Amino acid sequence: MNKRLLGGLTAASLSLFVLSGCTFISDPVSQMKVPQLSADKASLMAAITSALKPIDAALIRPANDDDSSIFTEDLDKDGNMETLVFYQTKNEAVVIHGMILEKHEDEWTKKLVFDGDGTMLDSVDLKDVTGDGKLDIVTGYSRGDEKGMVVYSYTGGELEEILTKPYTKYILDDLNEDGTSDITVVYFKRNEFSTITTYQFNDGFKVLDELDELDPYFDNYYNIVSGKVAENKEGIVLDSAVDSRSAYTTLVVMENNKLRVAIPGDVRTFKDRKIVSEDIDGDGIIEIGMLEPPKGWEYFDPETIPYFNAYYKWDGKDGLTFTTRKYIDPSDRFVINFSPEWEDKVTLDTKSVQDKSLKFIMSDTGETVAEVSFFTPVEWDRVKNAGWDLLGRDMDKIIGYRGELEQSTTWGDGGKVKSPIERKGIDE
Repeated sequence: MNKRLLGGLTAASLSLFVLSGCTFISDPVSQMKVPQLSADKASLMAAITSALKPIDAALIRPANDDDSSIFTEDLDKDGNMETLVFYQTKNEAVVIHGMILEKHEDEWTKKLVFDGDGTMLDSVDLKDVTGDGKLDIVTGYSRGDEKGMVVYSYTGGELEEILTKPYTKYILDDLNEDGTSDITVVYFKRNEFSTITTYQFNDGFKVLDELDELDPYFDNYYNIVSGKVAENKEGIVLDSAVDSRSAYTTLVVMENNKLRVAIPGDVRTFKDRKIVSEDIDGDGIIEIGMLEPPKGWEYFDPETIPYFNAYYKWDGKDGLTFTTRKYIDPSDRFVINFSPEWEDKVTLDTKSVQDKSLKFIMSDTGETVAEVSFFTPVEWDRVKNAGWDLLGRDMDKIIGYRGELEQSTTWGDGGKVKSPIERKGIDE
């Protein structure tokens, strides 16, 4: 196998995510150790526990935060720290409560308790959205399929609701790039409406602009992300699920305080499989993903094509420019990346069959540069010493990868290429 050709496969760090069914055995004595909190944290936890009413109340964390259910900041910038927590109660009409404690010297004191407007806590963000230099509390609550955003201002020990809106997704950004944060609310009801409204604070929240021309005739938004969509340009990228499989993407920007659709959800961004728009190459700009048949597969039955994912950036006008291409397993078990100098030259042998055998070849010479195959345990015992590396296990199949990587000056550390395989969601 030509190592020079194989060196064209890109450097992607190898990561393995283990299925939840795996069990790890560790020292039972170490598991019995209780983590020791610092004195400050211990004092705070004691104050929270003492303030929770009734005694069966339990702290909850928002769905958008995996790290903590406790938020400690100087909210009103008076030099005293505040702590915000949310908790659930049983057998009460109001399920969610919020509580703010304030620290004076070394003692935490409960300042107030307020009721949350929902049965689930979806999000909590602490950000100055009024431009007064103080941190506001932005929360998302849900009750069944309905979601509502509430913005609170905390000053002088008092909490005030300053904005409440129904939403599908809210975005805290600076879309008009005037240096002041704004709040953009995407609100969607299937077959009825899909609106985007941007609010900015000016002696109260005012509508900066509203976009109500978006097509509502799709299943749902499966991904909404904001950030850089071009060099020095903020925007919102909306991935819409047409049905259980197909999707399209819409790009919205703000110019002169007016929202406009820069890339509509049409044939250019339609795909037969859901792809999440994201910053795929790490340059800070969001790309739109598309499905692309490998060279030589253009006229095959679409149901049999092992598609590549191709990613594009907005060109700042009315078009898209190519960024990168990779192979992503439809079941999200692994990813194969290609370096820029080779990605236009690599395709898949037309004898490849998804979930059985994939042979990556050079489109000009037909030379094999990498393979992924699915084996039974008996088959794996026969081939595992013949150059195949274990990629992972899925159900009763063993997934193997074959390919050597050397001689690169642009990928990896020390002139060596890291594995082009990213292992995802499969048990090794």
